[in-house]
Amino acid sequence: MEFSKFFNSSIKLNIILIISFSISVNSLILLPNINNAFYLLFHLTFIYLIFYHYHYYLYLVALLYGILFDILLFNNIGAHLLTFLFLLILFILLRKFLIKLTSYQTIFVYFITLIILLIIEQFLANLIHNYKFNIISIFNFILISFIIFIPTVFLLTKLDK
Repeated sequence: MEFSKFFNSSIKLNIILIISFSISVNSLILLPNINNAFYLLFHLTFIYLIFYHYHYYLYLVALLYGILFDILLFNNIGAHLLTFLFLLILFILLRKFLIKLTSYQTIFVYFITLIILLIIEQFLANLIHNYKFNIISIFNFILISFIIFIPTVFLLTKLDK
C-alpha cells in the first residue's frame, strides 16, 4: 500500500520534523555539516508547516521543539523557543498578505524567512546564553541552505500532494 494512504500531509511533515530534529541534535563530530543540514531541514519543514498547514497544534509543536532544541543545544531555555513562537505569531499576523503572493514570491519569502530565523536565533543565543555569535557559522548555514533549499521544497510539495 502507498505511504500517502496511511498518513495525511501534516503527519508526514511532522515525521520529517521528528527525524530531522533527532539527527540535528545528535553530534556527528566527523560530519558536522550533516547535523547542520538536518537542522536547516527542520527549520524549512517547520516554516512550510506554518505557511501551508496552520493549525492550533503548531503552538504546542513550537513550544515542544523550542524547549527541546534549547535544552539539548544550550542547556537553557530561550533562543529557539522565542524564535519559533515569534515566527508562528508573525505568520498568523501576515497570513492575509502571504496568501496573495505568487509562487516565486512565496519561495523568496520562504528562503528569506529561513535566513532571518537563523540570524535571530544566533543573536538571541548570544544575548540570552552568551553563545559566541559566529559569522562563519552563519555563512555555513547560508551555503547549506542554498544547497538543500530547492530539493527540500520539491520534497515537501511532493509529500503535500
